[in-house]
Amino acid sequence: MPILMQVSDLEPGMILARNLVNKFSVLLPHGRRLNDCDIQVLLRRYPDLMVQIIDPVLDEIVDFQDTSREQEVSQEVRRNIAEVTKKVSTMVRSGVTLEAKNISGIQEVMSSMMEYLKNNQVTMAVIESSGSWNDYLQEHSANVFYLCLLIGNTIRNYIKQERERLTAAKAISHGLNLAPLGAAAMFHDIGMVPIDKLYSKSGPLTNEEIEQIRAHPTQGAQMLPEKIDPMVRQIIRQHHENQDGSGYPEGLPGDRLNIFARILRVADAYSAAIATRVFQKAKSPIRALYEMLYSNCNVLYDPVVLKVFASIVQPLPVGAKLKLSTGRWAVVVRHNRHNPFAPDIIVAFDELGDPLSKNQLEKPFSLGEKKDVEVVSFGTEDLSYINGIENLEGLEHIETRSADIFDFMFP
Repeated sequence: MPILMQVSDLEPGMILARNLVNKFSVLLPHGRRLNDCDIQVLLRRYPDLMVQIIDPVLDEIVDFQDTSREQEVSQEVRRNIAEVTKKVSTMVRSGVTLEAKNISGIQEVMSSMMEYLKNNQVTMAVIESSGSWNDYLQEHSANVFYLCLLIGNTIRNYIKQERERLTAAKAISHGLNLAPLGAAAMFHDIGMVPIDKLYSKSGPLTNEEIEQIRAHPTQGAQMLPEKIDPMVRQIIRQHHENQDGSGYPEGLPGDRLNIFARILRVADAYSAAIATRVFQKAKSPIRALYEMLYSNCNVLYDPVVLKVFASIVQPLPVGAKLKLSTGRWAVVVRHNRHNPFAPDIIVAFDELGDPLSKNQLEKPFSLGEKKDVEVVSFGTEDLSYINGIENLEGLEHIETRSADIFDFMFP
């Protein structure tokens, strides 16, 4: 299993375990033995990227969880959806009215990707954030589509229950159609395209610009073709409504929101939080998930959807190299669905960062299992705040307080 390393820690002779990808293009292929020129280019252009390097000693001893299939599925779905959302954005910017004939091919791609996810079910969500994106909406919509479908396929019974509660239907089929969720996820920010310059604005937003942003769910729903499923419009209108009723445009509480809109709300918030834009440095996946679960912003999300999302997202990827309170370094071996902040790890490097010999290696254990071993950091990020987090049971009952709502709705 590869070890995740910062670009600044790379040395000539190290071998890439997987393709180094940015914006779905391969920068360097897997198996490449890095030279000094490669490393200097990466330092200059992508200093924040984490790189996967082969470690043959650990691979021989430890049974690492294989996430290659999850990564392949994620890459395939997000690449295809990013391509079609780029086409939609281009049409809107060109003044083309979205009609059924204009988006028929786009809907075919969406359907094929939904079928692909159905036939290639995965156990966790994997998103590799790009180091440099000129089109935020393109990546964001692709991420949100992917996350929404993973959540939707995981909680079909809850979806059925909530749809029956909010409609007159008393016997919605168990084979629920997730097509409205997929379409809404793909088009959810189409109302932002005419004002997407705000994503690159470095200064504070004016009151007028804030109102423009607050209008984008309604504007986006109105921009869709006339014959599109009315539920898709409803989901898009509601995707910035909050569980506590503090959202926009109508301030509806969670028990009146379409369940698909509640799923979209969670996926949208997470994807936005881990993206880099002019006015915001990206949060790490672990920081974003922690804040969604345990900060005052957790009042914004359906607690059931949030809990399920936390069980499938992988904020500390397999291969991540963690600094421990003992001074030594550990590597993540396996994801923990019950507590994403406590993966299985193996202590593999000494206080100087040098690999331990085979006879010094002990068997893996869950982070938090040993009271005298806590995590300190991952890369340059302080992770001490995750020490002592219990599993996700009872998450729905966490006490909360009001949040600074707009900061979380336009992160």
